Amino acid sequence: MNRKQFILSKGATCANWTWSWSFIDHNDMKVIFGAWDTEAGEEREVILRTSWKFVSRDGKQRRQPGYVQALEHLEYVKQGYELYTFVMGHSLSEYSEDISRIKKFSHHLQLRYLVQEEGVWYACREAQYLPEELSASASYSEGAKTQILVNAYERDPAARKACLQHHGYRCQGCGFSFEEFYGEAGRNFIHVHHRIPLHTVGENYRPDPVNDMVPLCPNCHAMVHRSTPPMETDALKEIIASAGLKRKAGQ
Repeated sequence: MNRKQFILSKGATCANWTWSWSFIDHNDMKVIFGAWDTEAGEEREVILRTSWKFVSRDGKQRRQPGYVQALEHLEYVKQGYELYTFVMGHSLSEYSEDISRIKKFSHHLQLRYLVQEEGVWYACREAQYLPEELSASASYSEGAKTQILVNAYERDPAARKACLQHHGYRCQGCGFSFEEFYGEAGRNFIHVHHRIPLHTVGENYRPDPVNDMVPLCPNCHAMVHRSTPPMETDALKEIIASAGLKRKAGQ
C-alpha cells in the first residue's frame, strides 16, 4: 500500500499527492499529518516549521504549496478537528540537500494534541493531558509565547458519535448546554470524556460509547482530570451540588 492508498483508506484527501504532507477528512472531522522520524522526540514531533515555507531549487527560493495547505489544515484543528499523525522515514533527494524524500512510512495513525511555539507546530503524544496539566519548562525566555491547542478528547469519531446519540450534547456534570447559551454557534459542541484513561489501555481497546464515554463541558472535563485516576461524574455532581448549597447559604 502506497501513501496515497493509505491516506484514502483513512477517509482523507489533499490538494496534490506529490507535495502534500497534510491531509483532511471533513466527514469524520480529522486532519492527518506525516511527521518526519528525524523531527520526533519522546513526547512530541514537529509537523510544521515556518522555515519550511520556502525550499531552495536551482539556486532560487521557491514557496512550498504544501506549507500553505498545512496552515489551512491546522486552522481546522483549531476549530475542533482531531489531529492524527503517521511517521515518515526521512531521506534527502539525490538532486538537492534541501529537498526531502520519504523512504518509508508507518501505516498506523496516532491521535495527537497540537501545540504551537514560536513558528513551530508540534503534535504532542500525551493525549490525556489538559492544558493546565502540562508540565512547565525549567526555564523560559522572557516574552516567549507558547500556544497550546487541545484538539481532541476522544480517539474514535464513530464512538464519539454513538456516545452523543445516546447522551446528547448537554454536560453530564453541570447540565450546561452550549446551544442554549450560545445559540447556533454552540450547536453540537461538547467534549467527550473517557471514564477509562486512554493511556492505560492497549491499542485494541474498544470503548463502550454508552458506559465508558460521557459528554462534559470543558470546565467539568478539566475538573475530573485534576485527580488521578479521573474523578467519576457522580462524584463531580456531588461537588457541584454541595458548592451550590453553600452559595445559596451565603457561605
